[in-house]
Amino acid sequence: MFSPGTGLDAGQLEDLTRNFDHHSLHYRTHSIDLLMHLQEHRPFAHSDHHGGFWIATKAADCLEVAKDAELFSNWPAEQIPALEPTLMIPLNVDPPQLYDYRAVLTPLFSPARVKEHAVSVRKLAEDLLDKMIASGGGDLKWEYALPLTGIVTCDFAGLDPDGWRHYAPALHELSYSRKPLEERLKGMAVMIDHMRGEIRRLKDEPVVGSAIDYLFNVEMAGRKLTVEEIDSIILILLGGGLDTTQALFTMVAVYLGRNPDRRRDLIDNPGILENAIEEFLRVFPPTQGMSRRATRDTVVAGKEVKADEQVYLSFVAANRDPDDYPNPHDIDFRRENIRHLSFGIGPHRCLGSHLARLEAKVLLEVLFEKAPNYQLVEDGVELADDIGNMAGYGRVQVTF
Repeated sequence: MFSPGTGLDAGQLEDLTRNFDHHSLHYRTHSIDLLMHLQEHRPFAHSDHHGGFWIATKAADCLEVAKDAELFSNWPAEQIPALEPTLMIPLNVDPPQLYDYRAVLTPLFSPARVKEHAVSVRKLAEDLLDKMIASGGGDLKWEYALPLTGIVTCDFAGLDPDGWRHYAPALHELSYSRKPLEERLKGMAVMIDHMRGEIRRLKDEPVVGSAIDYLFNVEMAGRKLTVEEIDSIILILLGGGLDTTQALFTMVAVYLGRNPDRRRDLIDNPGILENAIEEFLRVFPPTQGMSRRATRDTVVAGKEVKADEQVYLSFVAANRDPDDYPNPHDIDFRRENIRHLSFGIGPHRCLGSHLARLEAKVLLEVLFEKAPNYQLVEDGVELADDIGNMAGYGRVQVTF
């Protein structure tokens, strides 16, 4: 499902892409084949699904749309169909206010600040994996990657680190489930109420040095942030922090579990790991893409896009554009000049990319050090039900 060549013939590909739907079961199984067919034959295509939207599959078209935040808005949502239960700052905010928020938030996620967490993240990874090893195996997602990203995110925010269990189920249902959206949003409402209660408690009982403590005290454009703005910022921090890095890790862990020679290459050559992570981000982007709303009539790739129409930017397809990458489907740990879109591009580029890279590197390094010969339990490896927004696995069972 994350590589081309899944057995569909040209007629089937044409039928399945004529009215493209990234939430379909066909996409779940044949995502790369479908996107590559679009990229070759209709690189900027229209779909009637989910109220109608355009899909951009060429890197140049994705860059053109993503960089023009005045012409293409993130409001009111950046996914198709819209998933946001409430405003998510800065994700759904457009310039010029976006730049005020980013000026305040960027120091929280600077490389220097992220580096301060390196020792504690590694210790946590070691403790989590040691427990799994003592049991002879387990689920690399739910017992290793997700607890690590959840605990690190909550600790970074200033929330109870063990409280990640309050947030993970609802966020996972929102991203990965095929349940009706109304049902998923009910779970999110309960989660958000819990989060809001914790944020208000922390105003009076601050965790000094945490993100929430910082947000209550920082000034933006000559004023303090409201508690509602802080709610919104922490919500997007939780959503991105819990889901994206663990999703990348599960895809990588499964790939390396099925390709032990590639795993051995990384173990024997640790100096290439950081570059390999960029290559994994290119071919296994957790966030499959994001949408933008045209603020006025315009033209993209020779097609007329009307005001208020949505344009979906497929990061997956753009990252495999042969105009940007020779042999785009090859996973080359030594590839040079990797410029993927997996953290977005333009004014809305992901603020948490440095933290995500740190977590991914630590998760892999500790796995290689402590369990270099892990084995997948294939009937315990399950792809998420819906990978249209966030790609990843529901379970990754292994033995040691």
